[in-house]
Amino acid sequence: MSLHYLEDKNRFYVCDENDNQVGEMTFTRIGQNKATIDHTYIEPSYRGQGIADKLLDRVVEKLQQEQREIIPICSFAAKKLAK
Repeated sequence: MSLHYLEDKNRFYVCDENDNQVGEMTFTRIGQNKATIDHTYIEPSYRGQGIADKLLDRVVEKLQQEQREIIPICSFAAKKLAK
């Protein structure tokens, strides 16, 4: 199984080898120095494979490069970033 991690304006998403979207994580920039992580979704048949963790890594890296404080609204992101 080959997955492709892609970036859009306010989200990172994952497609399978047939270009079907199987997951996403969205974020919203607030002002000049903050951003929220709003939503995470992984198709049920793809859960438990670490896909959401990889999406979170990409979102966090992007927002840190922009020097933004990250405010996790999504329960998945909040739990992971609290560690």
